[in-house]
Amino acid sequence: MAFSYYSLFLFFFLYLTVYAAQLKHPFKQCSPRRAGEVLSASVNAPCSSEYCTFYKGTDARLEFQFTLRKKAMKVRAKVVATIGTVDHDFVLPNHDVCALLGCPLQPNKPYTYKNSMFVSQTYPSVKINQMRYYLIDGKGRELACIALPVMITEKDSKP
Repeated sequence: MAFSYYSLFLFFFLYLTVYAAQLKHPFKQCSPRRAGEVLSASVNAPCSSEYCTFYKGTDARLEFQFTLRKKAMKVRAKVVATIGTVDHDFVLPNHDVCALLGCPLQPNKPYTYKNSMFVSQTYPSVKINQMRYYLIDGKGRELACIALPVMITEKDSKP
């Protein structure tokens, strides 16, 4: 009887582990899993299976939960958008992750990171092939990264 309870527990544990590791489309983990893992992600924008729509004149807020494989003493956030084949860096007002979460970040502990970026009215209405949101250590190595395709548009227009 103990074996069947153990088997049942193991089955549910494995099921939950696999389920937790699956990000909802269109989110994708873009960092190497040997560095860390993104467990979940969300934005304050409508998302389809193709892209998330960010409206001009609003704050685009991203939240994701992640774990690291190694301790990180210094961590900063960076956003890179690929439009066509060209990468564009975006400035984040609060790029110091340690100021928000407290460092050092410990291995195998889940952290939830939240930040926002203002979508300026001056940005062109464009589909961004891939917006990547990186967490980078003090040596410039990727710790965690979430990617998603984004459409930037006017609030009253249909993408």
